[in-house]
Amino acid sequence: MVLLNVLVYSGPGVGPTAYAYLLRTLRQFLSHRYAIIPVEPETLRKEPWESKAAMLVIPGGRDLPYVASMNGEINRRIKAWVQGGGRYLGFCAGGYYGSGRCEFEPGTPLEVVGDRELALFPGTCLGCAYPGYSYKTEDGARAAEVSIDKDAFGISAVAWNDDPDKVRIYYNGGGFFLTGDRLGRQPADSNVSVLVRYASDVSDPRDRSKRIADAPAVVSCKVGAGIAVLSGLHPEYAWDFLAPSSYCQPHNRQLVPLLRNHDAYRRRLLGAMLAHMGIEVDPDALLDDVGSEHSMRMPATTPTFIAPARASGVAEVAATMYSLNGAATTRGEVQVAGMSDMVLRDEQDIHVVSACSGDKARRVPREYQNAVHAPLSLHPVVSPDSALPAIERGSGDRGHSTLVLCTQDTLPDAKETPRFDMGLAIKYMQLAKAHTAGSWLMYSDTTGSTQTFLEKNTKLQALLPNGTVNVATIQLTGRGRGRNAWVSPVGCLQFTMLLRHPNLKQAPVVMLQYLIALAAVESVKAQPGYEGIPLRLKWPNDIYAMLQPSGDSSDSPDSSESGFVKIGGVLVSSSYKASEFTLLLGCGINVANALPTTSINKLIRQHNERTGSSLAAMSMEKALALITAKFEELYRQFLVQGFEPFLKLYYRNWLHSDQVVTLVDQGRERAKITGLCPTAGLLQVRSLDNPGRAYNLQPDGNSFDMLQGLISRKAT
Repeated sequence: MVLLNVLVYSGPGVGPTAYAYLLRTLRQFLSHRYAIIPVEPETLRKEPWESKAAMLVIPGGRDLPYVASMNGEINRRIKAWVQGGGRYLGFCAGGYYGSGRCEFEPGTPLEVVGDRELALFPGTCLGCAYPGYSYKTEDGARAAEVSIDKDAFGISAVAWNDDPDKVRIYYNGGGFFLTGDRLGRQPADSNVSVLVRYASDVSDPRDRSKRIADAPAVVSCKVGAGIAVLSGLHPEYAWDFLAPSSYCQPHNRQLVPLLRNHDAYRRRLLGAMLAHMGIEVDPDALLDDVGSEHSMRMPATTPTFIAPARASGVAEVAATMYSLNGAATTRGEVQVAGMSDMVLRDEQDIHVVSACSGDKARRVPREYQNAVHAPLSLHPVVSPDSALPAIERGSGDRGHSTLVLCTQDTLPDAKETPRFDMGLAIKYMQLAKAHTAGSWLMYSDTTGSTQTFLEKNTKLQALLPNGTVNVATIQLTGRGRGRNAWVSPVGCLQFTMLLRHPNLKQAPVVMLQYLIALAAVESVKAQPGYEGIPLRLKWPNDIYAMLQPSGDSSDSPDSSESGFVKIGGVLVSSSYKASEFTLLLGCGINVANALPTTSINKLIRQHNERTGSSLAAMSMEKALALITAKFEELYRQFLVQGFEPFLKLYYRNWLHSDQVVTLVDQGRERAKITGLCPTAGLLQVRSLDNPGRAYNLQPDGNSFDMLQGLISRKAT
């Protein structure tokens, strides 16, 4: 089974700084393959998270609030999941919490001592390993020297790149694990192995006059078919997260330079910990040289280029350009790199720039880009949310972006947008002969989220022509349904289309999510020769593909529908004013990326191998044009006739014909899916226990599997 979700506990007790650093690090190491999803206790208690989770991570913070929030049902589910093959990773407080007993600063005002019911590590986590810890300062922090037992990880020696056995890792308040070796305080356990030890002597928190050599700092525990790795260290902390002025004690004044010199070793240690747990790490996260600058900063966003694609007429193009320029105002006398600094004041400060003409002229001077797209803040404060990029948390931090107005004669060249050819995309759009859908094309190589950018910047949204499509190669904070993140590796086509939809009884707005998903599938299968490409729809907004077994473990099924995996999804947000809906139709679909599941182009290759045909692979530019054109074709009919004419086509593509579901709120009554309500989008089912009884089903709001949490209401 392909497991895509890495869950990060974000509830009571989490340390704001530890949480923020952890999210950024996990995204850099894992976002090529996994969705990094914050989860609250209620999510872990009520939702069916286990079937899609690859790993659960508990950050540093305070152990007692973890106990109060998760004791009982949540711990029972976590432990059962790990025993069944799940993976638990706990840093600092997460290490204390995952142990059988926590002894933190016994006999002091900070004392926290007691048994822990999760007990993935059967012994005691005793801390602090070093004295001087303070909740309010960095006085207890240090660049702890640790000794790594590389053989204990059970991974290829190549991963270590000839790194030394002793390295420096950030430490602040963590414990060490009583394993039954030299410490002699716990019975030995063959299911526990020590991966890392404190190389410098630590002191016994029960009696600081006693020194303890080689105390275990990171342990690995076999728990049934699963694994738990507990760490008293913070290998998720990079040196460039830290402010040198915070470290003024004799034992930590050199903390930042020491960590900087060992940063590549730290990265490979964390990569080895994840690989030891069976988690696939992005190789690029391990390649930086020692002491490299800004090794863990999030990538900066890049300018957004906008140009007419399907819009016709000089007057229409000129009017849009004038509106965008006219809404921006000159910011005082300031100019950057010799360019007029026009700013549209919105959720973000959007710097509006007109593209330069001439073959040798840069469209946007590099100096201007660097000035506007400053690196993200590295020093989080106050709360977990405050440490995240503004575009992700939706806060009052305005942020900055650049909007570059282009004509078809001043489109960016390959040096500025090497991973997407706007000119080629526009050519395909014009050949597809649609008009509204894809009327204007916006493109960023790297953005926060195509959906959030349009959703939050409402002034800009109001100025954009109907049908404008916003595309990005990389999304730093891609969104899925509910609280889900969207995995956005290179090769995934991700876009948001702006659609202004009239309030028509015969064309209910709720059905547009089904229409865009249907368009994504049919845009490929409607091409001559591509009819056999096995793309399918999963209610309500997922796009699936049937895998052909190849012996590759990455081709294992990811759903209850045997042989199918998710390769795309749809996200729709809306607002309503003056009898008109403004819709943002978001769509992400794997076109060229084989990970994390499969892609359209891999399906095409398999089809060619199976049938002896020679169908061409799909480019990102062509896929975008085909999907938007197919959507417009369907949408024009939908405006007049509603969704009813598309039901047969929808059923040919969906996974649910005659599928049986359990109605939990009806005493676990079993029912068979019979169809889709064409006006409300609800699943229609008929009871197997009482064939005379029918229901319409709607989701219960969980983020993990719609068909595991359905609310029924009697069909009329």
